[in-house]
Amino acid sequence: MKKEEKKILKDPYGDIDLEMFREFTEADGISGCEKEASRVMKKWMTGLVDEITYDNLGSIIGVKKGSGSGLKLMLAGHIDEIGFVIKEIDDNGFIRVNTIGGWWPHVLLAQPVTVTTSEGKKYHGVFGAAAPHGMPADARNKVMEIKDVFIDMGVSSKEELEEMGICLGDMITPRSNFEVMNNPNFLVAKAWDDRIGALIAVDVLKGLKGQKHDFDIYAVGTVQEEVGLRGAKTATYAIKPDVAIALDVTIASDYPGGENRIKCGVGVTVELFDASHLGHRGLIKYVEDICKEKKIDFQLEQLKGGGTDSGEINKSYDGIINITMSIPSRYCHSHHTIIHRKDYVDTVDVITELCKRLNKEELEKIRSYNR
Repeated sequence: MKKEEKKILKDPYGDIDLEMFREFTEADGISGCEKEASRVMKKWMTGLVDEITYDNLGSIIGVKKGSGSGLKLMLAGHIDEIGFVIKEIDDNGFIRVNTIGGWWPHVLLAQPVTVTTSEGKKYHGVFGAAAPHGMPADARNKVMEIKDVFIDMGVSSKEELEEMGICLGDMITPRSNFEVMNNPNFLVAKAWDDRIGALIAVDVLKGLKGQKHDFDIYAVGTVQEEVGLRGAKTATYAIKPDVAIALDVTIASDYPGGENRIKCGVGVTVELFDASHLGHRGLIKYVEDICKEKKIDFQLEQLKGGGTDSGEINKSYDGIINITMSIPSRYCHSHHTIIHRKDYVDTVDVITELCKRLNKEELEKIRSYNR
């Protein structure tokens, strides 16, 4: 009798809409130019919320009304991504850039980009990279500075770019596709930071369809997070939430040479703190209790550098009860970032359950934890 072979590769975890994931991540939208991404979020929120509005910076706000208590829960995922704007164009048509958000130039050389004109036309370019043949050792071992990198658009002159409608200040984004990897639980794309947060907010709305909940649920795609958490501030003032959860990525360290402290595929990750905020201990415990009840693994992140939308949300008005829930990601702030389906699905499940449970009495229990 032939011995049954053990299956190593895993089946996909949970139920997600891969087309929605593709549309969110492949949309182009650096800080200050998020319209394409907000249109995608509007498309997928329509029919799930009672009203969709915008603040004056462009953050998109969808609200699903609760039982009438007037209490508000804000789920905020920023829809801007890191990228570049055109700084200058030389006579031969090569483009120099200014960064929007944080880049390590080491990850840029020979990578493709999309240049979007003010009229919405898109063109393909690539960061130049010298061949190593004959290159001196000091040049090979040096990480280039942004001022020294350039984009080759495959043209011969500045005039050709002008004829295409490309000019100073135009948006440049990483050019890469959303893909399911060999183990289908691993997903790779640009812009998980932070379209993943907006995706979570939309999927929570899906999970609440036909369900009773006391709080009004606000699903928000904030803008300009990568340049200073700006949309989080204006959106918070537009909503004035009682409770808020910022949804973002964090840095996974489960790869060769990493600390193996924050791992992909665990379940739920909550930030105890980052450089911009300290999580509300009462709300952290509330989420942890839901995880224990649902038998979902839980890890606490302590991020010494970097910040999230919580940095502006938590200190608005007289203080907002607020935490950040994160999806571990490998190779963040690059063309190709990897996440795990389980982290996403479990986070959606826990937040959906939290939305169903929250009421005035539960809010007072959470609030009293810090008093």
